[in-house]
Amino acid sequence: MRILRIGCLALVLLIPAFRSVGASLPSQVEGHRSGMMARVVSADGTSRTVRLEGVGCTESMCSRVFIRSKGESGDPRRTWLDSIASIKDATANDALFVMKDGTERRLAFMTDFRVLYVSNSNGRTEKLDLTKIQSLEFLDSGK
Repeated sequence: MRILRIGCLALVLLIPAFRSVGASLPSQVEGHRSGMMARVVSADGTSRTVRLEGVGCTESMCSRVFIRSKGESGDPRRTWLDSIASIKDATANDALFVMKDGTERRLAFMTDFRVLYVSNSNGRTEKLDLTKIQSLEFLDSGK
């Protein structure tokens, strides 16, 4: 009976650890911010405004402030979300990133960084695969 009580107590204490996996991600890293508003243009041309909550794979959120990608030489890099003006022309492997400074670069996705987590006008979080949309344009002016 005592073992059962200890086991139940341990389970109750562990439940918050399993539920807070995504919540432990920081909203700011190295001065870069998250939670930016963006306009999403769907494949059919309709647009809507969302709040970007983070980037990740289809199973979990990996980052709130950057997308991991590969440069032309194949070197891994972080592209800070608050430095991006828009993302368009996404394929299964890469996308065209238009930066706030006006430059454009096609970056290859690192594993797990092609899915965006957004909250819609109802506050519901949803997963948005970049390959299923025409474009995403950030509305924040950024600093």
